[in-house]
Amino acid sequence: MSITPYEEKKYVQSEAVTQAQQALAQQQANRPGEYQSQYQSGLDNLYGQIQNRQPFQYDVNADALYQQVAQNYLAQGQQAMMDTMGQAAALTGGYGNSYAQTAGQQQYQQHLLGLNELLPQFQQMALEQYRLTGDDLLSRYNLLLQQEEMAYGRYQDDLNRYFQELDRLQSAYDNERDYDYSRFTDERDFGYGKYQDDRNYAYQMEQDAAEQQRYLEQLAYQQERDKIKDQQWQQEFDESVRQYNENMAWQQAQAAAKASRKSGGGGSGSSSAYKKIEKQLAGGDLNSAQMLQVIRTSDLTENQQDKLVQQYQKPKQTQEVARASKKRKNDTSAYWGSR
Repeated sequence: MSITPYEEKKYVQSEAVTQAQQALAQQQANRPGEYQSQYQSGLDNLYGQIQNRQPFQYDVNADALYQQVAQNYLAQGQQAMMDTMGQAAALTGGYGNSYAQTAGQQQYQQHLLGLNELLPQFQQMALEQYRLTGDDLLSRYNLLLQQEEMAYGRYQDDLNRYFQELDRLQSAYDNERDYDYSRFTDERDFGYGKYQDDRNYAYQMEQDAAEQQRYLEQLAYQQERDKIKDQQWQQEFDESVRQYNENMAWQQAQAAAKASRKSGGGGSGSSSAYKKIEKQLAGGDLNSAQMLQVIRTSDLTENQQDKLVQQYQKPKQTQEVARASKKRKNDTSAYWGSR
């Protein structure tokens, strides 16, 4: 089972996150500038006038109204003095005299005294005017200050609305980004978990397949071993049967030979048979089992057979032949193993 190598995904923000980010950036770009007052210069001017205003001082010469009234009083005094002097002169026959001058001067002085009596009133009027002017400056200053405060309040309201909207857009962006990234991480973790599961499953399948293959190979090997064992058993069984048959044939031949010797059938025939077997053995084409089979199945006597065994057995086969001969004598299975 082939598994595609795992490739870790990189986070790419969604369109919704991009739009929220753009809205936030636009709001940040629209931040209100620093407050610019349109009333500050007027406030500074009025404040300067109020602060730099001199204390009240009454100057009668600088009081235009007083000077105007004074000129009227003086003119009226002059006229009253002239009228009084004319009247006094008429009473004395039309000639001027000291009485007329004194009477005229008195009239003039009375007008001057009336003018002086008006001076405190003019001073009070000037003080009231000074106060009114100060109150007017302060009133104008307070009016401008109210306008300034209202303008600054509107600026603060705009600034607060800006920051409220900024906070809202920032929160919307953060929430959208967190949701989008959380969704991404969930999908990434799910994909990686699935990859791990597929890889583990594929590995387990490979392990199972390998285990199955080892089992089949072991089974085939065991079956082959069993087959070989069966073949070996069959070969051993067939060999046992063959040896048994040979032994039976040999025993029958021995019995026949003994019967022949007892009946006097030995002599020159036995000698001829000995030479014939000796010639066969001298050819050297027989192995130990074949040699023993030829000797032991012959009609020769046991002494003749043992003599031929001792004479023609090969040096390396001495012990083997001896064991085979002994087995022939002691075991009815008559093992004639070929070596």
